[in-house]
Amino acid sequence: MPRKVRTHIAGAEELRSFPLAPKSLTKQEFGKRLYRLMLAKGWHQSELARQAGVPRDAVSVYIRGKSLPTPVNLQKLADAIGLPTEELLPNHAEGAIDEDELPAFEMKVSSGAPNMAWVRVNRLVSTQTAVKIAELLDNDDALDRNRSGKEAALLAK
Repeated sequence: MPRKVRTHIAGAEELRSFPLAPKSLTKQEFGKRLYRLMLAKGWHQSELARQAGVPRDAVSVYIRGKSLPTPVNLQKLADAIGLPTEELLPNHAEGAIDEDELPAFEMKVSSGAPNMAWVRVNRLVSTQTAVKIAELLDNDDALDRNRSGKEAALLAK
């Protein structure tokens, strides 16, 4: 049965288009999601805290995107809001990706070898994609070529 959205709440249009089960959420996205769901119930932070049986300060921390709830508090929040935990926070088992700490992809060209680069991937991908990345890295013999070139240059001196 589809959920009814209260239309007298500010931002109700956003609530209608709000996806119920995204693949993963950052702390900040979870905070926004919890806030919208709280408003959809017509609650303030204090009421959500009372209904869930969690400290009001904890609700504030979650809504501001500073932290994710513990598994116990996640269950309490989900029960209060009326959603399964996996819909409220789908990626809880993996932990949240903090978008402020690391970018999803980072590449830095080596100052000592301009044909070489350091690569960092901080993104949840399928196992198939992860295996492909590992194979690419394993088959990349650029490091060996670079070392051979430096050794040859040293021997030539």
